Amino acid sequence: MDYPTTDILRMLSPKIAFLLVSFSLGELGDGLNIFQGVYLVGMGWNEGSVGIALSLMGLTALVIQPFAGDWVDKATFDRRIFLSCAAMVTALSASAILLVTEGNQDRVLIFSTKIIEGISASFIGPCVAALTLAT
Repeated sequence: MDYPTTDILRMLSPKIAFLLVSFSLGELGDGLNIFQGVYLVGMGWNEGSVGIALSLMGLTALVIQPFAGDWVDKATFDRRIFLSCAAMVTALSASAILLVTEGNQDRVLIFSTKIIEGISASFIGPCVAALTLAT
């Protein structure tokens, strides 16, 4: 018996669906850093530059997270839209690593996308928390 995709999603309990979304977003926000660091070292970057790039995301997220939580709490529109936008921007900025070629010593692309990734990833946690408390 063939079920359309929407019927399968409706059969999932809200707790299971929320668990899957939370896990996926957690991997998107932080889990990719490990693989990106290994990839950059394989492309010829030194470990110091990789450490700076990965630390830029964490530092930016540390600074932005309190403001992100405040903005999410004060948002008057659906927080799922906020969460979707944050996840999309995080995924797009994380995929910019594919533009690094072997021997490329230009670090501005990765440094700037890591800052953008840190800003957008800062909104994921508060959005998930707000959606959890709303249900």
